[in-house]
Amino acid sequence: MEKRRVLLLGASGYLGSQIYQELLRDDSLELMGTCFSAPAAGHLLQIDVTDTPSFSPILQEFSPHVVIWALMSATDERALIENGLDALLSLLPEKSKLIFISTDGIFGKGTGSYREEDPPEPLDERNPLATYSNAKIRGEARIRERHPNHVIVRVGPIYGRNAAGKWDKRVASMCADLKAGTEVSRSGNLYKTFVHVEDVGNAIHELLHGSYLGTLHLGPAKKESYYSFYKKMALALGLNADGVKETLLTEADAQERGVPMDTSLNTKKAHERLQTRFRQAGWENANGIDSDKGE
Repeated sequence: MEKRRVLLLGASGYLGSQIYQELLRDDSLELMGTCFSAPAAGHLLQIDVTDTPSFSPILQEFSPHVVIWALMSATDERALIENGLDALLSLLPEKSKLIFISTDGIFGKGTGSYREEDPPEPLDERNPLATYSNAKIRGEARIRERHPNHVIVRVGPIYGRNAAGKWDKRVASMCADLKAGTEVSRSGNLYKTFVHVEDVGNAIHELLHGSYLGTLHLGPAKKESYYSFYKKMALALGLNADGVKETLLTEADAQERGVPMDTSLNTKKAHERLQTRFRQAGWENANGIDSDKGE
């Protein structure tokens, strides 16, 4: 039986590494992972997707059944979408499935919780994440127009220790501060759907094999404020949770800074369609292993 060929674009990133390790365990797949910088190990292919002359032959030769877009640009997300994604869409056969990882940042007004059917809202340009989030909006629109055989997954902040042993920057920074005796102040009225990196990897794996097409919001059923998330993670990791302090952001300050107050996601559809179970923040012990995968 022919193996299903999967091209994972962005396999060296925090989430990409998790997805790569998850898919490596699947003997039914022939997996090719890419990275932008020179790979630390030889198992990833270094490629710039915006360089069409070099990207095109690889795509045509490997002829993937599924492409997973786990890319993000630290400098110019807009160019990545307008050049790299456009090149991919022009080269990818209709029969190939595209799984595109997007963000809750496409809901710039911050009046969550958002359903898959809710229209995107550009993020205020005063927000430093505006270029990234608004490029994702354009990317989603291009995919819907040009490649019906797709799954767009939207996620909120991703956390946890991934398969490569790397923690997300939020929790890593919190741990360093609390261990040093420094207080951590986080907003109690900014809401997100925080999702564990392992659960995203499991869901992507499931969607790769499944028949679902369209948009899907991944994450647990309940939203968290930044304060409640940090407090729960400090407790779960055996740190001084009293060092996590609550602050509140006024609506005036949020508006001035272009910060959406609530970009939480309605994840009911994912819970109905997928076997993956999404843990709430805090169900993780000091070794980075969840203690309960139920809800």
